Amino acid sequence: MSDYSETTQLRTRCTILESQINVLQTRNSELQKRIDQLEKTSTPLYKEVPNVGKFPVDYTSLGPDDGDFQI
Repeated sequence: MSDYSETTQLRTRCTILESQINVLQTRNSELQKRIDQLEKTSTPLYKEVPNVGKFPVDYTSLGPDDGDFQI
């Protein structure tokens, strides 16, 4: 009798875990789609300067220049 009970408990636990995995996979897929949408709409354009780095093409994203940096 105890063998049957342990087997039943394990099967129940496996079923619950499989269900949780399915829910998490669905949520992950939905979140990935949302991330892809956000990246497409909010990715600023950059210009690559060799041996220096990437700089935004649209400088309005940098904010106003307060003139604080002086040579």
